[in-house]
Parts: sequence; C-alpha cells; structure tokens
Amino acid sequence: MTGSGNVRVGMADASVLDGGWGWMIVFSSFMIHFIMDGITYAMADIYLEPMLTAMKLDRGHVSAIFSNLPAVTLFSGPIAAVFTNMYGCRIVTIVGACLASLGFFLSRWWENIYYYYITIGLMGGIGFGLIYAPALLSVGYYFERKRSLAMGIAASASGFGTVIFPPLMHWMIKALFQREYKPALLVESGIILTCVIFGALIRPLPQEKCEQRCREIKARKQAKRQAASVIQNLANTEQQQAPLLTDRQLEDSARAEETHDAFPESNNSDQQKPSAALQSKSDDATQSDDENKEEIKHLAPLASSAVIRKDAMYQGSLENILLYKDNIEEYHRKIIAPLEVTDQPASNTAATNVDHAKVKSFFGELKAEVGIKFLADGAFLLFTISNFCTSLGFNVPYNFAHDLAKDAYVAEHQREYVIMSIGLSNAIGRIIIGYLGDHKKINRLYLYNSTLILAGIATIFAPYCRSNVIPHIAYASVFGFFSGGYVGLTSIVITDLVGIHNLSSALGIVLLFQGIAVAIGTPITGIMRDSFAKHARPFLWPYFTFGSFIVLSGLILFGIPKLKRRQQHHQTLTKTQVKMGVVSYADENPSSPEQQQQL
Repeated sequence: MTGSGNVRVGMADASVLDGGWGWMIVFSSFMIHFIMDGITYAMADIYLEPMLTAMKLDRGHVSAIFSNLPAVTLFSGPIAAVFTNMYGCRIVTIVGACLASLGFFLSRWWENIYYYYITIGLMGGIGFGLIYAPALLSVGYYFERKRSLAMGIAASASGFGTVIFPPLMHWMIKALFQREYKPALLVESGIILTCVIFGALIRPLPQEKCEQRCREIKARKQAKRQAASVIQNLANTEQQQAPLLTDRQLEDSARAEETHDAFPESNNSDQQKPSAALQSKSDDATQSDDENKEEIKHLAPLASSAVIRKDAMYQGSLENILLYKDNIEEYHRKIIAPLEVTDQPASNTAATNVDHAKVKSFFGELKAEVGIKFLADGAFLLFTISNFCTSLGFNVPYNFAHDLAKDAYVAEHQREYVIMSIGLSNAIGRIIIGYLGDHKKINRLYLYNSTLILAGIATIFAPYCRSNVIPHIAYASVFGFFSGGYVGLTSIVITDLVGIHNLSSALGIVLLFQGIAVAIGTPITGIMRDSFAKHARPFLWPYFTFGSFIVLSGLILFGIPKLKRRQQHHQTLTKTQVKMGVVSYADENPSSPEQQQQL
C-alpha cells in the first residue's frame, strides 16, 4: 500500500485507488441509488390512488405493479453481475438505464394493468437490476481501505431519494398535470435516462475484464495487420526478385546437367542452394515473422491480466477480515481472481465455436453467481429463510403508507410525510447501524436480528395510528431506521457465515429468495386490505401478518449460533475459513477477530 492510497496487488495493473476518481464513482453510485430507489420506493405512494381510480381495479392487481418492479430488480441481480464482469460497469449501467427509461416511457401511452406489468414491472425491473449491480460493484473496485465509508455514502442515497420523489411527483401531478398520473411516468422516464450520464462517469479500471477485452481486440487487429503485411511483402518480393534465365544461364544449366554423373554430391549440393536474393528474402521474412511474434507476445499480457474482486459487494470495513489485516498481499491473491481472456485470433471458421463458448461462459458464470450449494449449510439455509420472511413484509410500509394514512383520515397534504420519514430514517440507519456493525465489541448477528425484530414491531403497530400524523411519522421512522440497518448488514452477516471469498455467490441465492417474497407480499397485502375494507382498521390484519413475518425472521436467526456450534463440533473451521471472515461461534463473542485469531 503506497502513501498515496493506491493499493498495488500481485497481479499486473490490478489496483485500488481509494480516492481520486473513485469519489466521482461514489457520486455516480449515489445519484443512481437516489433515482432508482427513490422511484421504486415512492411508486405506490404516488400512483396507487390515481391508478385505482382510473383503472377501477382492486388493490391486489394494482399493487402488483409496485411489487414486480423491485422483485424483478432482485431477480436480475445475479445476471447483472455476470454482465458486469463480462462488459464492465459503464456499459451495463448505460444499457440498464436505457431499458428502464424505455419501459416507463412506453407505460405512458396505454392504460392497461397487464401492459404495466410488462413496461414498469418487467422492463423497468430488469433495467434497474442492470443499474443496481454495477453501482455497487464499481465502488467495491475503486475502494478498499475506505470501502465502508464509500459504500455508506452511496447506499444512503436510497433514503434521500425516498424523501424527495413523493412530494416532487405529487406536486407535478396536481399542479402541472391536472391530477393525471401518466405524464408523471414520462417525467420519471426522463429522470431515469439521466443515469446514462452517471454510468458514463464510471471509468473502468485497467484490470476489469471489459478493459482487457478492448485490449484483446486491439491486439488481434494489430496482429492481423502485421501478418497480412508480412505475407504481402513476401509475395511482392518473390515477384520482383525472381531470376530471369538468360541464354547463357540456360547453357550453364545444360553443362551442369552433363557433369551431374561425375559429381553427383557436389551437383546436388549446388542445386539445393537457393539464390542469394531468395535466401536474403527468406531471412528478412523470418526476421519480420519473429518480430511479429514478439509483438504479439508483448501484447498478450494485456489480455491475460483481467481480474474480478470477490469482495466487491462487501459493505463493511475490510478490517473485519483477518487475512486483510495480517497479510494484504495474500488477501489480494485470494480475493482478486484472474479471468481467462482468449488471446487467439478470431477466424471465420471458428466463429461458431466462439459463440458457443461465450454462451457456455455466460451460464457458467451465472451458475457461479447463484450459490445453490450453500443451501446445504443449515445455518445459511436458515439465514435464507429469514430473508424470505423479511422480504414478504419489507415493502409493505413503503407501498401502503399513504393508503394507511388515508384510512386513518390524516390530512391529505400530510400523508406524504410518512414515507418521507421512512426514507430519511433509512439513510440515517444505514450509516449508524453500519458503523456499529464494524465495531469489534458488538455481535453483528445479534445486531442484525434486533434490527429485524424492531422493524417488524413498528410494522405491527402502524395500523393503530389515528388521524394525527405524528404517530405515523414515529412508526415510519422506527421502521426506516432499522430496516436501513438490516440492508447494510446483510453482506456483512453473509460473510460471517460463508467467508468473504464466497460472498458474491451466496448473496446471489439470497437475492433470488428475496425477489420471490417481494413479488407476493405486496399484492397479498392489497387483497387482504380490500377484504377487510368494512372494518374500522382495514390494514390491521395485513400489517400484523407481514409485520409478524419480519419479527419471525429476526427471532429464528438466534438459532444460527447453535447450528454453527453443532457443525463446527463435527468439522473444525480451517485457518483459511477463519482468515476469510467465517465466524467461529464457539466463542462467546463471535464478532471479535482477536479471539478468532487464537484458533
């Protein structure tokens, strides 16, 4: 590690800046989270009521729009990670921004629920998924020592976006669009398109695979030009320097044939000698060919040093990882994995094979991004079930905060304060709880469990709020604060379970389960709300049900230490596992690196 904060690793050109242009990357990631999460979490607050009125449908059908968007975003997370590894953060972000913007743009022109499922839910969700993964991965590539700070700044934008978009869009719909919601979708389409600018600011590092692919293509083109030049020069020289046999030369040739029997060996030797010109040309051609090969060899390393960081999604401080503290060079060798980049020139005959190889490589990397094998671990399976239960109710307060306030007869101009409170407290919770999670003396698992339990309790008590907006702001603030902490701690707890070298693939399977839960939680809440419409508190049972799921998701995780102790009793943790961040739950304080070092 140099004094300037630039970390040089054992592989060529693999560096982490920890500053410089990296802060521009943090700004880009901040703005992407601000726009993407701000729109996602505020969708129901803005559009649920006008869509219910315009399409005359029940809450179950309409709210499915707002659950499909984040669900598809989560589903596409592993795919986005693969594309990011293949083509780089910049290209994937730009493509995702264009796709999501197109989806919202198309939704402006036809008011149909199933059409919205495709344009907003599917197209918008895939586009946001392609944006979300590079926004985090790019920060992970650019920062190492200051990773926790950089990630915290970027991710906090999610809450700030939720604060800004509800009042902004409500004002536009009422003041500019005569309470028509469809023009607002067009405005959001334009806002999403600005992510193209922020994506363009994500400058690839030299070791990223997309940069290596560009160098590989340039090397191939240069090698082809050099090879073609050598062949053309050889052909031209042979034509210009071909010996023109004169009569005298023919006579000398005839005499040579007559003396063939007398001096066979000498004659054969003379015949086998090429002309001086041809010999000189052959030497030149060989020399040129050798120079060409040397040039190709010189260019080859540029296409062989592509790497991928296995810890790029980690949102905590790398000081939590023992190997990083003890031997940073060894940590880099374990975490920064080389990617094979083909250095053989492409040909027309091999084009089909190359296409098949690319398809095979894509599905191979996708399989690696979704770590199904980790479900065989009882503790990780319990963690995945917990995240499924959490995600069933996680989006409910976001999507129905405005509706709940309306049922409680909160003044119309005050209803948007509820979701704004969720957003603001979410940003604060990510920072504060994220800081606590990096503290050595705090048990990260218990902190994580507590955030879930308290967020669930806040959800359960929400329907008891009356027409005064203050209690609504209070429950929203508690939910936002602890749910924000839950999101920030997820990657840290996964690392404690499987190690930082397995974080990416373990997170992939968790995202899939989260996506399934998000897709079904919100519509069921809407259906239950309509079923209890005649009750004094229509949201009482929906909020109690899904708030209880969140509480349950925190309670069951207290079983992880027991499962881990049983597992580690039969199979002791290896030194590699401990150094890569896997926690030994045989200790009283499993979050203490110093105690783990003694194993």
